Amino acid sequence: MELNYERGGEQKAIYSNSDVIFTNCPLCEKDEYEQIYIERGALGIVRCKKCSLIYVNPRLKNPEHVYWGDAQKYFKEARLIFEGKALHHRDKNYEEDLKLIFKYKPSGKFLDVGTNMGFFLKSAKNWNVWDLCGVEPSPSLSDMARKYFQLNIRTSFLEEAEFEDESFDVITLTDVFEHISDPGKMLRDIRRIMKQDGVLFIKVPNGLFNLFKLNMAKRMGKLKDYDLFDSYEHVVHYSHKTLVKILEKNGFRTLDVTIGRPIQLPVWHKYVGHFYLYPSPLCLDFKRQIGRSLLYHFSKIEFYLKWKEIGALAPNIITIASKSP
Repeated sequence: MELNYERGGEQKAIYSNSDVIFTNCPLCEKDEYEQIYIERGALGIVRCKKCSLIYVNPRLKNPEHVYWGDAQKYFKEARLIFEGKALHHRDKNYEEDLKLIFKYKPSGKFLDVGTNMGFFLKSAKNWNVWDLCGVEPSPSLSDMARKYFQLNIRTSFLEEAEFEDESFDVITLTDVFEHISDPGKMLRDIRRIMKQDGVLFIKVPNGLFNLFKLNMAKRMGKLKDYDLFDSYEHVVHYSHKTLVKILEKNGFRTLDVTIGRPIQLPVWHKYVGHFYLYPSPLCLDFKRQIGRSLLYHFSKIEFYLKWKEIGALAPNIITIASKSP
């Protein structure tokens, strides 16, 4: 498999054994698993035999470094958005997320963990109701969030940011938690800095949906062409049940679980050789966009048929949680 476009990050098409490490289950810490799939040469997708968590094993030694790339390449991906000439392809998703957050916490101090270039906080800034702050370990990405959107961003990992106890009313992990190789540690850090009546917002891809796509690819004979799990960056793949389990284990209780609308990834790179972050027109990718939308609507029916348990057709899982008593 070869990447047919240039991106700002440091991801590679193929990884060798020297790039990876073996790890225990991030939820139950056991070392008993079944292999589901292999991606990009040496990255294994496995399912824990004890708690059913899907995770990458072996995984990259430092998956967060994928985003420590060339600032100029990142700028090229997002230039029209920075200049106010185009929308971000996830803006509609972000607005949906913010409406749910507003429902539970319509004001207060708001921390976004894993801010990237600041697009989610830029959307939150338009609401003008929260005191916004972000933390992002990539120097190039955090610098752009400050420079182009005038956001208050600390260039740091969360555990190194030195936030005081019970500082924030809202803490968000928007398309971030699946990147975290030690999710329990992060949740404990979040619990320390979140106010007693605060809320935690998490949005992740649905691991069961990835399994559904894997099974469909096998049946269609297209498995060799698929990079289904984004395993170079997504190191844990949660289901509804395993996400709730890891929250409960680390001192949180779930207030709400719902399905996030599908992320319609742009496909400019297929035609111009570069990945751009603004939406591509429906005519360039109508089969996939329509397919994602249909599955999203079917997943809502599945959700109610399963007594509000998110099944395999849902593209994303959204959770609102509070501290356990």
